[in-house]
Amino acid sequence: MNKRDIMFDTEQKDFDLEKVLELLKKCKLDDDTILLEYYIKAYRELCRFFRLQGRLFGFVAKDLEEKIGILETWRRCDTCDNYRSVQSMIKYEVEYGLTTFRGRVPSGSRTLLRLQRALEFILRFIDEMSMSEDEDKSSHIAHTVYKRTLANHHPWIVQKMAGFVTFMLPSRKELIETMCKQNYDQVLILMHEVTQEGNPIYDITQSLYKKHNLLNLK
Repeated sequence: MNKRDIMFDTEQKDFDLEKVLELLKKCKLDDDTILLEYYIKAYRELCRFFRLQGRLFGFVAKDLEEKIGILETWRRCDTCDNYRSVQSMIKYEVEYGLTTFRGRVPSGSRTLLRLQRALEFILRFIDEMSMSEDEDKSSHIAHTVYKRTLANHHPWIVQKMAGFVTFMLPSRKELIETMCKQNYDQVLILMHEVTQEGNPIYDITQSLYKKHNLLNLK
């Protein structure tokens, strides 16, 4: 077994882009309301995107799963009606000065912002993959997208680790055939559809954070 096989699990997996697409379609209502229930469910599947890329990407998946757990905690609390949608959550936490709360359970707004940043990386990576050629290196695509997105929010040591991890990824074709539940041709179609559904969700949420001056929540 070579080094890349250790870092990237080459056993067939079942990352389900069709499931992601179905959940994203339920996430945004016609009036642009973003339902947290389906945002969270879609994100749970997207987390597997990181886990299936090998051991070192596990630290990213673990962090995202912890944040999903925080949002689920807020959705079960006494004030859970305020956590039905992204809009209602931000409105409630801004109104009551909770956005910077960092107690035992950090604020929903702060938590979702971290997921937003990773979602930008995922959507851009999928989009770039959909437009690349079969033998293009997914490692180059991932590294380029990472530098444009998540790297802006990571300390130097995490950036170096991410650079090493992305270097170990295989070609586009091998990555898709290894990770995805659907067949190769289906995935090429689904990647485009996922970004078409996901980008408006990202953009609407980003606009809400900008409107309330929350993009730099620590």
